[in-house]
Amino acid sequence: MITAPKDEVVKCNRCGFCLAACPVYQATGVETKAPRGRNSLARALLDKNFTWSPETRDSLFQCLSCRACVEACFPAVETDEIVISMRSDYYREFGEPWLQRYLFRRLLPDPRKLSAALKKAFLLQSGARLIRALSFLPWLNRHLLRAMDFLPPLPDQTLRERWPALMGEQKDQGKKIAYFGGCAFNFALPDIGLATLSLLLKSGNQVFWPEHGCCGLPAYGHGDLEGARIMARKNLRVFQDLDIEAVVTECASCSSFLKKYPVLLAREPGSAEQAQKFSSRVLDISEFLATQTLSFPQNHQTLKVTFHDPCHLNRFQQIKSQPRDLLKKVPGLQFVEMPEADWCCGGGAGLNLANYDLSMKILQRKMDNLQRSKAQVLVTSCPGCYLQLRHGANRNSMAVEVHYLTEVLARVVKTS
Repeated sequence: MITAPKDEVVKCNRCGFCLAACPVYQATGVETKAPRGRNSLARALLDKNFTWSPETRDSLFQCLSCRACVEACFPAVETDEIVISMRSDYYREFGEPWLQRYLFRRLLPDPRKLSAALKKAFLLQSGARLIRALSFLPWLNRHLLRAMDFLPPLPDQTLRERWPALMGEQKDQGKKIAYFGGCAFNFALPDIGLATLSLLLKSGNQVFWPEHGCCGLPAYGHGDLEGARIMARKNLRVFQDLDIEAVVTECASCSSFLKKYPVLLAREPGSAEQAQKFSSRVLDISEFLATQTLSFPQNHQTLKVTFHDPCHLNRFQQIKSQPRDLLKKVPGLQFVEMPEADWCCGGGAGLNLANYDLSMKILQRKMDNLQRSKAQVLVTSCPGCYLQLRHGANRNSMAVEVHYLTEVLARVVKTS
């Protein structure tokens, strides 16, 4: 997180190297939706030479925060952080939508309140046909209606409710680790969470799962910085007394943001040291499993598998080889590299909910590259990417299975 956005934005020399790297610009061709265009808008707003308009808001809120531009930029201008800072300024000037504020300040920090709210969400899914039938009404967000196709049916039980059944597999020896279960796995994708927990237990670890809240990234990405800090402070309190060696999560977005807590809370002396201690123990699941001894049974079936790099795994954490190496160890899987494997899938920062058509243009490039790879199985390690890629495969009627990394590994790993 940048402390002085103007100091960062003046580093942009408008050379244009970012244009080829930006998925939104490549899909739209609109200069103000390119990184250098966003930096120019931010500088004009900061210098009071420009005022907010709907077009300016769209430009700064349609950034995927994928950091591809930062990699392409010689002075490494942190355009994603500039954009988040400007989103925060926008809300300070015009106010944050009450529902969004309630979500970030009240629901996401409190897992019990969130669970109660989501258990009522089945009414939305069961009433989806009625909602679609009313889609002619102008006040219904058509992007939101179409994005309902992303969401899987809500499970009867959350991952937290199914967790006690796994406790019988716990051992009284082995490395003590804490599991940080992302909201998506707890409430929408519990089978993937069970696969992760099973892997952690099978590799001989003692696993603890404290009752934490959201990591805070959704609030941060939307510009509600205080909402993100509220969640970070609460999570630090939950984990502070645990005698553990590592905090492990299968969500690339969570692991990237949990590692960012020291920066997020840098101005709070009471929390900064605690945040540093906590974040130094955070490991993404592929980082952690790379240090474990996993054995796999022989398999004579051959499937071509490829990996999509989540932006929060590759660019934010520089984790690229570990998930590939894990997949290459599985007998029967022939790893093939997909062209532009690290190109954003278009689901970042909730773009698929806010602007479905633009998100699909970006996703189509990924689907075309997937087809070129001739892979039969596409694997990833971010819930947002997983849902987006699955939607893309279905939308293109592709004979490709989309799976989560831990899901693939848990199916074949031997018990230690």
